[in-house]
Amino acid sequence: SLAPQLKRHPLDSQVLPVAARFLVEDSFPLASRGVFVVHGRILDGTIRRGQRVLTPPGLDAPVDGIEFVLLSASEGRENPAVTFRYRDPAQLARWEGLSLSGQTLELADGEVATEPRRAAV
Repeated sequence: SLAPQLKRHPLDSQVLPVAARFLVEDSFPLASRGVFVVHGRILDGTIRRGQRVLTPPGLDAPVDGIEFVLLSASEGRENPAVTFRYRDPAQLARWEGLSLSGQTLELADGEVATEPRRAAV
């Protein structure tokens, strides 16, 4: 008799697992530090430096840092913020045109290839 064979879904080895989901409230550039700040709230998972955005497409840089943005000094209200370092004004302009407010960022560990949901094979 034949031993049972383990079957694996053909995409399992290619799809990057979502490490974190982050609901964007707003975004803005912080020119003094050369970063683009995206603030909101973490829906699930853990956000770390070096992670890449799977969706929405267009935010093509690794996470540079995780910080807090003070929204109201009188109330002491803060939002977690994810920062991305931009390489030039053209990249920043593209990011500013993404209309991220209200969108959910899906982040994954490691490199993201040009195909948004698949790792390089």
